[in-house]
Amino acid sequence: MRGHTRLAGLLKKARTLLIVGHQNSDPDAVCSAYALSVLAHKINRKLTIGFTSPDGVSKLSKQILTVVPLKVLEEPDLSKTDLIITVDTNTLQQLGALKQPILDSAKPIVMIDHHAPHPDNARTAAIVLCDETSTSTCEMILELYDKFGIALDGSVSQALLTGLLVETGHMSIATRRTFKSAYALIKAGADPQAALALTRTTMDESERFARVKSAQRVRMERVGKWLVALSEVGSYHASAARGLVALGAHLAVVAGKRNDELTLSFRSTRDFVDETGMHLGSNLATPLGVKMGGMGGGHATAAGASVKGDVNEALKLALIMVREFLSRSSKSNTGGDGYAEASSQSRVTTQK
Repeated sequence: MRGHTRLAGLLKKARTLLIVGHQNSDPDAVCSAYALSVLAHKINRKLTIGFTSPDGVSKLSKQILTVVPLKVLEEPDLSKTDLIITVDTNTLQQLGALKQPILDSAKPIVMIDHHAPHPDNARTAAIVLCDETSTSTCEMILELYDKFGIALDGSVSQALLTGLLVETGHMSIATRRTFKSAYALIKAGADPQAALALTRTTMDESERFARVKSAQRVRMERVGKWLVALSEVGSYHASAARGLVALGAHLAVVAGKRNDELTLSFRSTRDFVDETGMHLGSNLATPLGVKMGGMGGGHATAAGASVKGDVNEALKLALIMVREFLSRSSKSNTGGDGYAEASSQSRVTTQK
């Protein structure tokens, strides 16, 4: 991972550091933030460090934070901050109302993330550490420990393994590198059974209703040999999309409008991505977000977008984009494997 030397320089010069997760921070964000805070303090013992997450953290993250000792600041004081590092955030738009105050503060921004980067990042951040080949931000923080030659302690290794497990769907999208990272964390003292127990969740009644409603309202489209499911629910869009894929769809797009915000979740099978080369984050969520005046991003088989407009308009545009991509994709016709070249590269961007 290039760029770590300059990151160390910024950490050594700073007196106060604010680590920021995306809105409703998930376990990958809060666990990587905790591990990064410990790492930063070992690089600069005099550093004062805080963490914040716009609109709080997710339900599962709250459960994890009963064990991971990371305090969430509700109203961080940017005037007393020397350096800002975002984690698991591929665009500053994911910071919601905190985006503009951070930009107005004119403090150096470092972005550490494993999603496809937004084009604006190179203009707004001093350093962008992006590795799309990593399945979690926790893996990237683990690599930073290795780069800096800093040993992991038990609490850090436990937090990183916990975030890694959740982000990879309990290793369902793990790569060879992911398993090597998990082994390194266990060797450093992480307890896999404790991590699994901490991340187990029970589907509540409202989520069950959302899944059933999405199935009732589903519209099925065949694009070549692929089954695409389109549906609308008011909440639990990601869960509903996963449910439609579990029912047999190759690709599911679930949209819903709540409090004037239109959210879409995209999920697909691994064979859909491997054979078509369509990366849901880079080739669907991100461009759809741009076209509909919002933002989007994510992984090859799981992505999301928050946009402006109408639900039916968004679902229609998503289907059009899928059809257009597959019509010009040689992979969808030849059955090739792997990802598009642009979606499999590690990136680092620094401003002079």
